Amino acid sequence: MKDYKYLLFDADNTLFDFNKCENEAFRLAVTPFGVEYTDEIYAMYHVINDNLWKLLEKGGTTRDELKVERYRQLFETLGCDADCVSVAKSYEKCLGNQYFEIEGNYDVVKKLYGKYKLYVITNGLTTVQNSRFSKSRLTPLFEKIYISEQMGASKPSSAFFDEVIRDIGDSELSHYLVIGDSLTSDIDGAIGYGIDSCWYNRDLSDSGGRDITYEIKEMSELLSILN
Repeated sequence: MKDYKYLLFDADNTLFDFNKCENEAFRLAVTPFGVEYTDEIYAMYHVINDNLWKLLEKGGTTRDELKVERYRQLFETLGCDADCVSVAKSYEKCLGNQYFEIEGNYDVVKKLYGKYKLYVITNGLTTVQNSRFSKSRLTPLFEKIYISEQMGASKPSSAFFDEVIRDIGDSELSHYLVIGDSLTSDIDGAIGYGIDSCWYNRDLSDSGGRDITYEIKEMSELLSILN
């Protein structure tokens, strides 16, 4: 078994059930502004939001632009004149109050606690992630939470991982393992930096031929890899 010392966990859809968090926050945010929540409208928002986050990973937009632009595009499609800036602020506050865990993952992380140094690496917004982790029972299990907005760089960029490795203080890359659900941020970031990766592939998606170190469908499988 490899000599891992540091486990770098993604947050959304790895520790937290972000889809559930996002859905509830979206409903709470748009309803007071006269936008009737429906599954169809939420699905439309989800596609727009996902595309903008992928654009952010490529450096094609900024977080501040993304926060408002997703609602501008949605309301333009719906023919709605709701205030995009106000809705964006409301959504960010609502999302920070949602911290639904993926069932069973807390127990896995707790079993790893004390055997490894555990960290969170996330591209999420600072206010949202700080609010969420302040309420979560997961937080005491982690040494530190690295939030890209605070660091001035996002996964998958090498600048993000440069800062994480520098701060932890161990330059031996074989001591690190990245665990995450996103191929384009977590896995591509790890591969590009030369760190082993564990793809949390709950949907049994295709990897696109990436050279992934490990692939798991359930987080409990991580225990077999590490023990």
